[in-house]
Amino acid sequence: MSLLRASARAVHRVLTDDNFDLWLLTGAAGVFTVLGIVDVADAEVLSSAILALLAALAIAQIRSRRLVAEIADRAQPAEVLLRDFPADLARRRAEADDVLLIGIAMARTVQGARDDFHRALVRGARLRVLVVDPTDEVLVAQAAMRRPVGRAALLSQRIMTTIEELEELRTSTQGNLEIRVAQFVPPIGVNLIRARSSAFVTIQHPELRPAAEPGPIMQFAESDGGWFSFYAQQAERLWEAGTTWPPPSSRRLSTMARPKFVQSFGPELVNSMKVATDLFVTGVARNTLLVENYNEFERWLRRGCTLRMLLIEPSSSAVEVAAERYYAERSPASARSRIEQSLRLLSELATTTGGALEVRLTSHPIPLGVVAVDSAPDRRTEYSALFVEYYTFQAEGEPKFVLQPSDAWFPQFLEEAEILWRAARPLQLQSPDRNK
Repeated sequence: MSLLRASARAVHRVLTDDNFDLWLLTGAAGVFTVLGIVDVADAEVLSSAILALLAALAIAQIRSRRLVAEIADRAQPAEVLLRDFPADLARRRAEADDVLLIGIAMARTVQGARDDFHRALVRGARLRVLVVDPTDEVLVAQAAMRRPVGRAALLSQRIMTTIEELEELRTSTQGNLEIRVAQFVPPIGVNLIRARSSAFVTIQHPELRPAAEPGPIMQFAESDGGWFSFYAQQAERLWEAGTTWPPPSSRRLSTMARPKFVQSFGPELVNSMKVATDLFVTGVARNTLLVENYNEFERWLRRGCTLRMLLIEPSSSAVEVAAERYYAERSPASARSRIEQSLRLLSELATTTGGALEVRLTSHPIPLGVVAVDSAPDRRTEYSALFVEYYTFQAEGEPKFVLQPSDAWFPQFLEEAEILWRAARPLQLQSPDRNK
């Protein structure tokens, strides 16, 4: 019995062998060749046999070509990393039953495919879109770094335009459209498209301020196997991490941009002032700043730096307000004395350096002090900044923060200081009496 089973297995292997037809042709050709040589088969029999063998060979060739074509269809494209999106991407989105889009703003995609999405939603397709949260100003600034040159400006507005377009689509179609916002910058751009008979995904990798379309771009069909599943699952995780639009008020409050307060400016203040060509300082007395950096002010004025100093008028009632709000006990007389000492130091600086020094006095109890370093538009450098400190009411320390020209509130605080300067009384500096 074992011999029979072994024989049956051998016969089965021969019959199912991919090369069985070739072995059969070879054997038949050998048999008829021998029969022709020994003159057993006549010419008519040999001619018929040869035609039969040729027909069998042609069938084998057809089968081989089909196998080669199937292998080619299943093979990955030679170029995996692409510069542009697939030419049929728009058609696939229009015909899909389920579309998931993930990106920073998706403005071009949503606006360009609006009619396709409208028709898809009407016929019952599902559309999901995840974009960066436009209410998170810090996050939007980070996302802008990944935008092509010329498309980074007004990014928050572009995202809002996308969201408004999608909301209008949802209202007009009553379709299955979901909008979520990400509290992170999506690491990839995604078009995950599912139809009844197939699925397809494109992945766009980000660049830092690319000159053209960010890349590379990859595409995978569901039939490709592993990499389609890998990116499809990642896209679903990104979607789950998003927040339904609009986000709750508590979330919007926590993401609002705010200055970072510090106890001290540290060495950055003096380091920026050292390279300045224009300094504008406001404050109550600025006595400590002048005393601790007197020699530095001398050097700055002598090398050509211009200095404007705005202090509180010592004879005004604003001094009493400033003295009352100071955290330690300080009388109006003490506050006046500090201002007058600062004015003597400034007069001495003007006399010894001959520099461009201008002083004005205000009767307004200014609520904060500013050191503006090269703040004028025509003088700005990488060191340009506003060093701002609030004068609190009887609380120890003054909260401080720094703004640069690119920050949204820089013009506001600078203009407020300039308005105070324009309204203040110019002071003619007197040569100091060294006998006092």
